[in-house]
Amino acid sequence: MNSTISVTREPSSRMPIEFTGRGGEYFRIWIVNLVLTILTLGIYSAWAKVRTKRYFYRNTIVGGSPFEYHARPIQILKGRAIVVGAYLAYGLVNMVSPILGGILILVFLGFLPWLVVRASVFNARNSSWRDIRFNFNSNTKAEAAKVFLLFPFLSIFTLGLLTPYITYRGWRFAIANARLGTTLFEIHAKLGKYYAAFFMTLLMVVGVSVLIGFFVINWFGADTFGIGLVVALYPEMLIVAATAYIVVITGSVIAYGALTRNASLNATQVGPYQFGSTLHAGVLCWIAFSNLLAIVLSVGLLMPWAKVRISRYLATNLVMHGPSDLDTFVQGNRPESRALGEEASDFFDVDIGGV
Repeated sequence: MNSTISVTREPSSRMPIEFTGRGGEYFRIWIVNLVLTILTLGIYSAWAKVRTKRYFYRNTIVGGSPFEYHARPIQILKGRAIVVGAYLAYGLVNMVSPILGGILILVFLGFLPWLVVRASVFNARNSSWRDIRFNFNSNTKAEAAKVFLLFPFLSIFTLGLLTPYITYRGWRFAIANARLGTTLFEIHAKLGKYYAAFFMTLLMVVGVSVLIGFFVINWFGADTFGIGLVVALYPEMLIVAATAYIVVITGSVIAYGALTRNASLNATQVGPYQFGSTLHAGVLCWIAFSNLLAIVLSVGLLMPWAKVRISRYLATNLVMHGPSDLDTFVQGNRPESRALGEEASDFFDVDIGGV
């Protein structure tokens, strides 16, 4: 007698990441933050950051639920006081003795991995989704020292060829050490994709540079009387060429960021959920440059609109694939959120970042 064994698979769904913020809404928050920060000589910037992050968190929605930001302004103010105090101390010491100032910089570099880890812990523990707190492995100072000190130093001797590896390790540091409740994030990215992105953008820079040089030589006949004379007779060409190079290099950096973000997030998962990123380098470059133009022409007043615009594009091109039953995943992680909420009051969890 033949028997049929049926295998029941849990249904999988595609959950887009939504961003519901609007430029007009955020403008009101932004302008109040700006005015109060100026009037309080920067002290209000800690409250401004909390208001800003809460707005963007609450307007970023996954599976019908928004993120929440729980940090208190005084915690952020404490971190900024440390930064300002350290900067003032360096300035005073450097005035007395540049040698001691140099030593102080080395001391700061020694503390940098610790600062990076504590800031990562702070931001993670003060973020949540469906009442589940995020967390970050605090025992990663040695890894942070490699990613943010050792590898960048070694890259000096490789003519930048270590850059894709540094990017790869940076994403791995940020993702593999994070967790949502009891569930660890995982990243299985391939190093080759980072090098492919690097050489692709490098080829773009080289190609455009050759085209600019070819245009100058042929248009002005520099093969006859020399490129130096062309610059002397037509100085505006130097400005045009320099501007073109800046645009190309900036665009290549943005494109590299888009490609490596895709490579990283497409290889990231948390529990049974896999992320998917579909950024287009060309579109991201267009948004970045048009945002910059809008900000310049509006004397900065369109900064909120630009930030909302880029946030919406990043969210629109990020999805999460996995079981449609999110409640089971949430219930399995909820107990950890209580403990993490208590840990968030750790004195050493300070925020070092900007507004």
